[in-house]
Order: sequence, then structure tokens, then C-alpha cells
Amino acid sequence: MKSLLFLPADKAHLFAKAIASEAGCVVLDLEDGVAETRKIEARNLLAGLEDSIRDHENCEIGIRISSLGTPSGLKDMLRLLELNHLPDWIFLPKCESPRDLEQLAHLLQTHPSKEPVKICALLETPAGLSNAEAIASTYAPLHALAFGYADYTAETGGTMGWNSLVWPRGQLLNAAVQNHLWAIDGVFLDFNDPEGLEDESHSARDMGYNAKFAIHPSQVSVINTCFEPSEEEIQWAMHILEKQKDMVGKGSFVVDGKMVDAPIILRAQRLLGLHKGDTYT
Repeated sequence: MKSLLFLPADKAHLFAKAIASEAGCVVLDLEDGVAETRKIEARNLLAGLEDSIRDHENCEIGIRISSLGTPSGLKDMLRLLELNHLPDWIFLPKCESPRDLEQLAHLLQTHPSKEPVKICALLETPAGLSNAEAIASTYAPLHALAFGYADYTAETGGTMGWNSLVWPRGQLLNAAVQNHLWAIDGVFLDFNDPEGLEDESHSARDMGYNAKFAIHPSQVSVINTCFEPSEEEIQWAMHILEKQKDMVGKGSFVVDGKMVDAPIILRAQRLLGLHKGDTYT
């Protein structure tokens, strides 16, 4: 999963188009993407999709509820629990403490289907980023952390430029990696600037992020391409792992004038979708 496409739940008529966008996950949004005056309609439209929010062949389906600390969040959760099926993912916005996740996990356990659900905690405030490690290590079906930098910069007063957000992105990434979670980068707000999206997506991938949110179908293909290893990277990784076959038990070795040791081998394995200890054939 490289791209996740937000679709406001009050625009459910676009659901089929979103599914066809080649996004790895379509996220039906009940939070910021829906005006307060349309929240009730969005929840009602979501109910009309309840038999379509799971087990799609081409992509996964998620729902972003509002913060559970708000009346809207509690109403979103009540509607969610009334559905016949739970989605593949639940996205919890403005998560600031392990308690937020524990509350969500407890509520999900009351759904009669008992279907497994993956949770993504969106860290969008200074409090959330400060507690990134505690949140990431919470006992809950947590699968990913995501960075919401629009809300974050609204609180800090900083810009949304890449350089000004390197620290919070790194803070989230470290917590995610330490706890074996995915790290998902936030949306690029200008969907008429594919070059800017490409630059930011490449930078996020280079940092170690696994995927990125999109707010328009036109952004999906750009993100998918950026988070895919290049042909040059694939050839490099294959070359490293081929050489490693002849160097088993010999420690570090040299390839094309450069030292190769365990971290380099691990990077090559990751580029090819292998895990530590997997055998390259």
C-alpha cells in the first residue's frame, strides 16, 4: 500500500471512482473533509455503503472518524458500530495519548461481527508528536502512524515546507519503526502541483515513510510511482544480494569499490520486499 485516498463521506456517489483510482486504500472521511452542516448526511450515506467497505480485491477501505473527544466523534463511532461490517482500517485523528487508542479498541470490540480491524493513529498536534513512542507501543490493533501536518503547523505557527517539518516527521518515523508500524505521510494540499507532490513524496520515501495520503485521484499515480523502487535501485539491490551469496560467513565485503555490511544488505532486502533473514534466490 503506497497511497491512501481521502473521500469525504458526503460524496459517497464518487466511491466507485475512488476505488478505481489505484489507491491502496480509500478512506471515507467523516472528519475535516465534511462540513459540520453535512455530518448527519455523511453518516447516513456511509450506512448505504456498509456492504462495500470490506474485502475489495483492488484496495482496502478505511473510515476516518472525528476525534473521540468531540461530540461528532462519538456520533461517528455510534454509526460505525451500527454497520453490518467494519472496514479494513479505522483512522483516528488527533490522537494524543495511548488512552485515545485504548478507548477506540474497546469500542470496536463491542461490534458483533468481531472482524479484525487495523487502526492508524494520526498524530497532528504537538501533544501527539511528543507522545509518539507511548502511542506507538500501546496495546491495541495498531498498524500505522500518520503525520497530519496541516493541523500540526496550525498549532505551532510554522510553515508546511519540508525543511520546517523534518523533526516531527522523524519523531513519528522513529516511533513507528521501533514498534514495527507503518509510517504514512500527510496530504499535499495543492492537487494542481504534481511536481511539488512528487518532490515531497520522494523526500518522504527517502526518509523511510511507507505511504502517503492523497486528496484527489490525480495524486494517486504520482504517489504510487514515487514510493515504488526505481529500476536502478532494484538492479543495485539484486547486484548486492548476488554478491552476498559468495561471501556467506565472511563478514563485510566490497562491491564496486564500496563496503557492504549488514545494514547495506538489509537495505537491499527491503528494496526487493524481503525481510531480514529472507533468502534471495
